[in-house]
Amino acid sequence: MSTKSSLFWSKVRQALRRNHNDQVEVEEEQEEDVYIPQPDDYPTFPPLPPRDLFQDPTHHFNKIAARKFGGPQGEYEDKPLYALYRFYEFVVLDNVTNYRNCLEAFWRQKGWPVDGIPDPEDPDPERYAFLAGCTFLMARAFNARVKLGLDRNMPSLLIPEEAEALRNRPHHLRNYEKVPEWAEKVAPLEELLVVPTHEGEVLTGKEDKRADPDFLDKGILLWTPHIFFT
Repeated sequence: MSTKSSLFWSKVRQALRRNHNDQVEVEEEQEEDVYIPQPDDYPTFPPLPPRDLFQDPTHHFNKIAARKFGGPQGEYEDKPLYALYRFYEFVVLDNVTNYRNCLEAFWRQKGWPVDGIPDPEDPDPERYAFLAGCTFLMARAFNARVKLGLDRNMPSLLIPEEAEALRNRPHHLRNYEKVPEWAEKVAPLEELLVVPTHEGEVLTGKEDKRADPDFLDKGILLWTPHIFFT
């Protein structure tokens, strides 16, 4: 083999080694970039009871905000019960923006009637009562929209004539929501659960006009949430 030929193949081998090394580095970088889910990326199911959540609201909200998934690990499809528990957490923490977002997201799930939410059969009495109260909030929020002529089954875009027809539809033909039977049957708490606002304010008592009536029926003193959205 001539000197020129040897030099040429030496350069080729060097170039191949460089390409191989570059490819190894790229593959190593890609492996480093591969996302591996961590336990904290998923919600704990069921979540903490109300008292535990509002004892340190900032800490718990930061943990919730850091999640990457809406359901527990191993679940790949969202369900009404997971959505209810997410809503529950934000109502307990009095995080208005997020519980309103939860309501709107639930509204858009056309196959999720409020009265179709399964019974969580939650073993914690206070959390169970709070979950029941949350279904009353959902029904009230959605029915306020139905009263305006809106419908969960309507398309996202309407021509003016369609919108007018919905507004003029008789009320007995509208799809008003109902709370689940299990929520109506949940017994009120024996000891009143007093839930503070995100600023730590508490209501004066059951006679306070700002108290939510449906939660009071479940033995929970809670400032009526801002549940109405457009």
